[in-house]
Amino acid sequence: MRRVFVSWIVVWLGAVALVTNPLPAYAQAGPAVEAGVDGAIAPVALTGVTLIDIETGARRTAVTVLTQADRIAAIGPKVAIPRGATRVSGKGKFLIPGLWDMHTHHQGTGEESLDLFVAKGVVGTRDMGGDKDFILPLRDRVRAGTLFGPEIVASGPMVDNAPPEFPYRLHVTNAEEARVAVRELKRLGVDFIKVHDHTPREVFFAAIAEASQVGLTVSGHVPLSVKVEEAADLGIRSIEHLANYEVLGECSTGETYSLSSYLRLFDKLAAKGVWQTPTLAFEQTLPDVFEGKPLPHAEYASDSLLELTHRNIEVSHVPKASLDKLRYAARVTLQQGIHDLYSRGNRFLAGCDGLVPGFCLHDELQWFTKAGLSPLEALQTATINPARFLGREKFQGTIEVGQRADLVLLDADPLTDIRNVQRIDAVILRGKLVTRPTIDRIIAEHRRAEVQ
Repeated sequence: MRRVFVSWIVVWLGAVALVTNPLPAYAQAGPAVEAGVDGAIAPVALTGVTLIDIETGARRTAVTVLTQADRIAAIGPKVAIPRGATRVSGKGKFLIPGLWDMHTHHQGTGEESLDLFVAKGVVGTRDMGGDKDFILPLRDRVRAGTLFGPEIVASGPMVDNAPPEFPYRLHVTNAEEARVAVRELKRLGVDFIKVHDHTPREVFFAAIAEASQVGLTVSGHVPLSVKVEEAADLGIRSIEHLANYEVLGECSTGETYSLSSYLRLFDKLAAKGVWQTPTLAFEQTLPDVFEGKPLPHAEYASDSLLELTHRNIEVSHVPKASLDKLRYAARVTLQQGIHDLYSRGNRFLAGCDGLVPGFCLHDELQWFTKAGLSPLEALQTATINPARFLGREKFQGTIEVGQRADLVLLDADPLTDIRNVQRIDAVILRGKLVTRPTIDRIIAEHRRAEVQ
């Protein structure tokens, strides 16, 4: 079953290594103030708004939130608003931290889609694999403020040994090559190391050890030659797609799922601090796409994403019986697996794996609630949880004085219905106000007349 899943998922592309590791460079301090594409950032005062405490779910009503440069400067019922500040009425509206998509492939969705992330409230992304000459300059241009888009935390190319036609990879075959690859990626300035299904066993072991030495963490797929428990013991930081359902073990083989069979593994993953990025929208959607149904929100997809989708459908040739098994595994994940992992203390990150930017993250939040999480718990997977995963709690993920000014203003309460997160009135991206007319214009510009 796992081999069937791998046959198409890898083509689609879709706890620190040791608890004593130093934090990676991207987690050690907040980013510098960024002027953005329009020059200096004016203060913004959101007045009379209801602020959502993303940790507790408490609502603070009728407060003013003042931003200056790229930080939150003041919060309270009475805040002195400086001359020249842009005032935005928050009366009847709700304020949440900016969203993060923790499994993206910008090379697949295209540079031209960066603004679409922002229009849907996504202020940051974790890119899980791209050619170094594409993703690292893209990341740096966004950080420098010369390109409008969400912040990017990037792995660069994956440390793997897949067939030559598989993109975004460093082809590594042994332990020494793994150590050299990790050191080279560190020199290039990647934010973490990504491994995949075809990462050889000795490469995986050596890469995690070397990453620990140079201050990087390792995330990704659990290689086919490695058990999930082994990966947890070694210190993998996050597991994507529930390790192609291996985290849920027997449920992906057609056997009856039973929580009692997995308590030991679930508890170990929680104890080791291994985060899960289940990519629920990806798993629930793609069997249908491979049978000819349109990609969700395809009318907003870039040319590169549609081309990637069509190419994968053409080359994969997944039998209907295999797709049915995938649907079964996805159903068990939704009906039992997510709830059981969460009940044992496991933590989740929201991520899409290269579906239509922004739109898919809202789908992911809905899938989390369908899997049993409350709207608040679902929201946490895209806000405070990414901040904790990245070691950024001191300046990201909540709405507090001193935190970075990454905010989303909503027209309705997201804690009563997670779909209200889609009702975006404004976004503040690193202190820069993006108003509703701009949001509407961005979305309209991405809408194509017909889907190819």
